[in-house]
Amino acid sequence: MSLESGLKTLSQARASQKQTPARELTAKLFDAGSFTEFGCLAAPEVITGCGAVDGAPVYAFVQDRDVNGGAVGKAQAAKIRKVYDLAAKTGSPVIGVYSSNGAYLKEGVEALAAIGELLMWSNNLSGVVPQISLIAGPCGGAFSLIAADADIVVKAGEGDLFLVANEEDKAQGVVTVETETVDEAIAKVKEIMSLLPLNNISTTPVADSAEPDSDACPICQTVDGGSFVEFQAKVGEKAVTGLARMAGQTVAVAMTKGGSLDAASSAKVARLVRFADAFAIPVVSFVDCEGFSSIKEASMVAHAYAEATTAKVSVITGSAVGSAYIAMAGTGANADAVYAWPQAVLSGLAPETAVAILWNDKLAAMKNPLTERAALVQEYAETEAAPFDAAKAGLVEEVIEPGETRARVIAALDLLAGKRVSRLPKKHSNIQL
Repeated sequence: MSLESGLKTLSQARASQKQTPARELTAKLFDAGSFTEFGCLAAPEVITGCGAVDGAPVYAFVQDRDVNGGAVGKAQAAKIRKVYDLAAKTGSPVIGVYSSNGAYLKEGVEALAAIGELLMWSNNLSGVVPQISLIAGPCGGAFSLIAADADIVVKAGEGDLFLVANEEDKAQGVVTVETETVDEAIAKVKEIMSLLPLNNISTTPVADSAEPDSDACPICQTVDGGSFVEFQAKVGEKAVTGLARMAGQTVAVAMTKGGSLDAASSAKVARLVRFADAFAIPVVSFVDCEGFSSIKEASMVAHAYAEATTAKVSVITGSAVGSAYIAMAGTGANADAVYAWPQAVLSGLAPETAVAILWNDKLAAMKNPLTERAALVQEYAETEAAPFDAAKAGLVEEVIEPGETRARVIAALDLLAGKRVSRLPKKHSNIQL
């Protein structure tokens, strides 16, 4: 190819780059003028490059469904593989934007092998640099495995994440945040990026502190106003999880909402704790839980908390009964600081069960057990399961009023800022899933 024809080809390629929604999305994702594209003439079905997102260096690949349906084959996988390689070398986050009709069918198993190699790269980077998937269009079949392998999955309304066609739950349990539009998804990705460190040995970004929005719930009255990003809002109704700032510092927040944690809620809490621990983000837990739906769920959550070496502060806002206390609030299971509200209940057994076993003589003496039992259970909770005895035993740092929670947690996190823990050498732990 002559110089003249080469320059003409390059000019035509650059002109065509301005015409697809995928390129417009890329421009919106990165700070103005910061994006540098890799291999602009090769495999145009995917755009790859690096740039700044609110000033932080980020690598990205963006599938372009307007070019050959965004099909993925060996050439496209090679471009994406370079993104992972450079992210590993530089310790920078990776954002993948997914919108493709699938693999190049003509390449058959070779295309699947190329996608499998990308999955290996993504897995190798897991816990090293943050990875965020933005589902902007169809993302199905083998490539959905890579999207789901990310730390955070943000799905726009027009996005579709599935392994097989007509999948009933549409991988709802995998999605971290859902938005109505792609523009909202881009904004959410940027918001989450602003809370995360560049890699597993970097510190999280620091922002100006802000007063809480309200005192409607433990999370709202504790974290900086407007900073909370909820994760998996549509699954696990017994728990609320997400990232937020507290006095300008990033924290992971888990709050249980009473009763027993079901499977989805337990998985939601465990995943947040493991994600936070991978990037040394402190975990703040608000505990109101009477146990778990099964031993599997109890083991999963307990393992996640016990394994995590990041700073962990727990506030018992309601019940912390039996396995729930051990897993999420017990100093024996590796909590660094534990506080309790005055109305909290700390007990090896639920008060109802404890009354039936330990106060059966009082039950037998009742004239109207059906009407008097509730009062007896309340008496047990207030006398035998109150947090004050636990505080005297050194199992709770302090019994605090709800309005004191923010100040106490911030002070605890300040003291734990330099926490360092060495563990026995091993490949990885074996958690119940």
